[in-house]
Amino acid sequence: MTNDNDKKENEKNKKLLDHDFDGIKEYDNPTPFWFQILFYGTIIFAAIYLFYYHIYKNGHPLKDEYLASVGQNNSNSNNGSGDFNYAENIKNKEMIDQGKQAYDTNCASCHGLQGQGGVGPNLTDDYWIIDNTYVAVEKVIDVGVPEKGMPGWKTILGDKKIKALVVYIASIQGSNPPNPKKPEGKEGKLH
Repeated sequence: MTNDNDKKENEKNKKLLDHDFDGIKEYDNPTPFWFQILFYGTIIFAAIYLFYYHIYKNGHPLKDEYLASVGQNNSNSNNGSGDFNYAENIKNKEMIDQGKQAYDTNCASCHGLQGQGGVGPNLTDDYWIIDNTYVAVEKVIDVGVPEKGMPGWKTILGDKKIKALVVYIASIQGSNPPNPKKPEGKEGKLH
């Protein structure tokens, strides 16, 4: 019987590491196989992720996905179908409503609830501090006028909402709201 106990004791001692700390001994157990698979799997996943999203140019870049989700794209086109035609969209009720919503949320505090002006210029008259073109109005909304306190809205609103906002501004031209701000800039119709 002592042989069996000695065998068990020897097997037990083989699994113990040679060092001990304060009488505490450590077993030399291998890492479980399932844990090794999980560990090496995460390394392989990270390598594929890195290649696909950061190195491979035709992949699915997260930056492009984010810009698309906020309504921005890398060109000034309307859904990739050519240049945006403001003249065709001036009567587009849905686009005007989208532009009004963006205006009420972001612009009314400076330009007035009806575009009559306040801190910012009157948007309903035929006088323009900038060029009186749709593209110039879009550019000012995109980059802002920092010296006058207007931030750029491109990263917040995105291309689609800015185009809708320009259409809304064009739709309120000549609306003559009460208490308008004095005209500023050069006279000319928005085109």
